Amino acid sequence: MRQERREDQKKPRLLEFLGKVFGAALLFGLGLFVSLFAGFVLFEGYISSGSVLVPDVRNMTLLEAINKATRLGLRLEVERVTSDSGAPPLAVLDQNPPPGTRAKKNTRLQVVVNGGTISGSVPVTPQKGQVLLPDVRGKSLEEAQSILEGSGLRVGRIVEASHDTLPRGYVISQNPAPQTEVVPGSLVHLLVSAGKAGGVEEVEVPDVVGLRLEEAQEVLARNGLVVGDVEEVSSEGRPGGIVVGQSPQAGELVPRGESLRLQVTRAQERPQTETDGKKTLNLRFVLPSSQNPITVQVVVQDELGERVVYEREHKGEDLVEVSALTKGRGKVTIFLNGYYYWEKRID
Repeated sequence: MRQERREDQKKPRLLEFLGKVFGAALLFGLGLFVSLFAGFVLFEGYISSGSVLVPDVRNMTLLEAINKATRLGLRLEVERVTSDSGAPPLAVLDQNPPPGTRAKKNTRLQVVVNGGTISGSVPVTPQKGQVLLPDVRGKSLEEAQSILEGSGLRVGRIVEASHDTLPRGYVISQNPAPQTEVVPGSLVHLLVSAGKAGGVEEVEVPDVVGLRLEEAQEVLARNGLVVGDVEEVSSEGRPGGIVVGQSPQAGELVPRGESLRLQVTRAQERPQTETDGKKTLNLRFVLPSSQNPITVQVVVQDELGERVVYEREHKGEDLVEVSALTKGRGKVTIFLNGYYYWEKRID
């Protein structure tokens, strides 16, 4: 009897112990689940905090697409400009990455933009109080701005894009489109060529014939070009140092930084008082571009022997003028920093 009572007393204690163990296990399991879930949420939030969903900017105007991408931390870039008569000017036709994908912030969102076609259209008479938008496509940005401001309009946002045919700085497309009626003071947004994609930027050669050599040098520098070889030619009745020929010719497209060969009138030689056959040699030439000083040395070889007639330090692109007495036939040689640069025969 006593043994049965002891066993009956043990059963409640065992059940109580098992209940406590099961409760503790259940509580530990729930805690572990909550911890894992919270960790997963935090990890997912950490992973996605530096990325965004790429928006669908197709059929938006280029400006709308730029604003949309900028707000999300993406960098919009015009990959290509094409022509689609069924879409409005500056409309986004395609994009990469595609919409709905996830991309890190500061990712390039490349778009294909409709540039329209550069062609004339039927003139339209604007209504009273409105302005008919002029067509500035195919014109330089400076000319386009002048035309728009002359029509009482303002240049809005300017976006650059590569273009296979239009040189850098020329208008590919505009928004609103040409012949659109707008109120005075309206903004006109321009898509401007940045030159060929991945290619060398080209510039148009200006006309420098008739300018003094110093003036020609300044004009070329403003257009991203430099003076190369300068050849002196005789020109009766004209002062020295005037450009009478250039190569490449004005209007040609050349890579930025190209050097031009110029023909310049020779300075008139002054009558010499010497009667022993000596004459004055006049040289004018422009130094190449350089960030470091250039030591110019001019050596003459003639009947008087070989001698240094000029040696001085200059800056890059300086105009150098040298006068020296020579006798008989020979040659003059120019050295820059001790290296051969150019020579000329003396007759």
